[in-house]
Amino acid sequence: MRNNKINTKQKIMSKSFNYIVLLIAAVLIVGCRNLQTGGGKQSIISDKAVKEVKAQLSETSSDQDSERISKGVGQLAGNWFAEDGSEEDFIRFCAENFLIGDELKTNFYRICDNLESLGGYSSKIRFSFTESERFTDVRELLSDHFFRNSIPSMDPYKEKLAHFVQLNFPCYTLEEKRKLGKEWSREKWAMVALGDRYAHRNDPDLKRDAVEESEAFRKYMQHYFLRMDHVCSEDGSYPFPEGTFLHSHRGLRDNCKEEYTRYGGYERQKLTGKVLEHILQGTVPKQFLEDTTTMWNPWTNELYREEGSGKVLVDIIPEGPVRYEGFRSMFLNKSSEDRLYPDGSSVITRTFDSHNLFPSEVEKIIRDFLSDPVIAEAGKIIETRLGRPLEPFDIWYSGFQEQSLYPADMLDSITMARYPDPLTLQNDLPGILVNMGFSRSEAQHIGAYAVVRPVVSGGYTDSPPMRGDKALMTTMFSPKGLDYKSYRVAMHELGHVVCAVYSADEADNFILAGVPTNGITEAMAELLAYKNVEGLGLSGSSTGEREHQLSLAVLWYLVEMGGQALTDIETWKWIYANPDATGEEVQKAVLTITGNIWNSYFADVFNGTRDQHILSIYNHYITGSLYLYNYFLGNVIMYQLHNAYGSAGLAEGLKEACKEGETIPELWMEKAVGGAISLKPVIDASYEAIRFFQGN
Repeated sequence: MRNNKINTKQKIMSKSFNYIVLLIAAVLIVGCRNLQTGGGKQSIISDKAVKEVKAQLSETSSDQDSERISKGVGQLAGNWFAEDGSEEDFIRFCAENFLIGDELKTNFYRICDNLESLGGYSSKIRFSFTESERFTDVRELLSDHFFRNSIPSMDPYKEKLAHFVQLNFPCYTLEEKRKLGKEWSREKWAMVALGDRYAHRNDPDLKRDAVEESEAFRKYMQHYFLRMDHVCSEDGSYPFPEGTFLHSHRGLRDNCKEEYTRYGGYERQKLTGKVLEHILQGTVPKQFLEDTTTMWNPWTNELYREEGSGKVLVDIIPEGPVRYEGFRSMFLNKSSEDRLYPDGSSVITRTFDSHNLFPSEVEKIIRDFLSDPVIAEAGKIIETRLGRPLEPFDIWYSGFQEQSLYPADMLDSITMARYPDPLTLQNDLPGILVNMGFSRSEAQHIGAYAVVRPVVSGGYTDSPPMRGDKALMTTMFSPKGLDYKSYRVAMHELGHVVCAVYSADEADNFILAGVPTNGITEAMAELLAYKNVEGLGLSGSSTGEREHQLSLAVLWYLVEMGGQALTDIETWKWIYANPDATGEEVQKAVLTITGNIWNSYFADVFNGTRDQHILSIYNHYITGSLYLYNYFLGNVIMYQLHNAYGSAGLAEGLKEACKEGETIPELWMEKAVGGAISLKPVIDASYEAIRFFQGN
């Protein structure tokens, strides 16, 4: 995945950095992230008309309305197109619809109630009409396609609802929220959140690029499973059990983690590492992905079928740069929206902005962490435990997690016997939460608001669409039931459910229900994922040793996710600097980026092993979601939450923290742990844990 030519790296990094700096600067100059829409549609409102409206409204309003007038009129003017009416219509609309005094608050609460109903019932319809596409326990019927195309929708700009909201409840930039937010009342924060709802005007007529290609690639990656029992080791043996199908994303990675507790696991881990390299280089035989009867030797890259007592070689057609052409299609599709932003914003800036973060701040915390010498010290502890030098796949070392105390096959047998189907898992959620330290009343409350459904791969959670509704929690179920890998995924998703239910329950206004950045919900998800063995009712290590293990488990996960997240960010910088790149050029660039990051931060820890590309295996990465930094920040925050609440006070602590709602990360963290997002707790604790294990 990477090329170690220094001059190439410097050119790519320099060009990308300059480009991103210009983008960020443009966004900061504009003052709000969505003031105007381009892409063929431009505002028709002149500066003269804006000044006239502001002056007219100021005459009939008080000083406390001046900020709303200045922001609201200007922002609405940027989103008023010819189809919305003339300039005279704009002036009249502002004069007739600007709210002051008690009418502002009365309308505000009516809007919030109506939007909750609109969003909630629309979500219910969408959920019902898409079940056969989303879940594996609903058979696809001929009528389903027609209903999916019949989901009702509305254009809030066509109905002028968005205009009304934008005029009266303008948006604020992240800089403004940080500067002013501590002085805002809860009502003011709710009004700001309402303004964020319509800060950007989507163009329903926008012709997106590579729509079909990106959707086809998403499905391609969702179904990218490898039959590992048909892959041989260097000696020609087949070490994986019969019927082992592993997904290229979570399956291979999570199986590697389990192999530390299985006999012969090292051999299968090495084989997995070889398969991963083929995936990332685009040299997996297409026939092997399509025909499960074929047998593959990744060491020689030979493919054959067994016929009678012999083997017949098959001419290999390499998969090629499909992976990277897919990423390119995702980029083209998502960056199509750039034309709606004449301020020069990008998918990068908008993604971080929507999570109330600046990309430069996130990148700095990742690089600071990866440069810390504690990582090398932890690596030495792992080598001592393994009795061998670290290999690249040891980035997924799971020996600090409590499940490592139990054979993986034993955990599989427990979870498959206990949870043969989604309903049995759903019914046992309260018991799992009690085992994790929740009070029975809180556990039953969370369990009552969770619905478990099966999906093709991975897992995800949907928050309650309205107050009193349920959260959706998904994971994979095989015909034999829930294996341990999918159980751990489910525990991660259960953490999201806890976050979603508490955020909905505790919000003083439903429009604030949620968290200000996804790193926080990932933190709550990982809190429960790390407690997955407790959820099964199994006893682990002593309390003292358990704390040291947790410290190093979090640290080592941050090592992996720091590299993955940095790869994600650097790739997006590169593709923006090279928007016309071919799939082959994207592949070469990704291999270069991952290689350079590995050599800079990982090679010394992994005994000088260079030019590794394992840092780009995540589906989230290759399908272009630019999300992986949330997992990194999530584990940093998770450790801070763990320190603040422990197990006994976990439910009450999380419940109280969720009252803050969707403001900004700084305020949420202050309420939750009394300080900002910080690496210091986990790094300090990791040094202490290293000393403990060195002495034992």
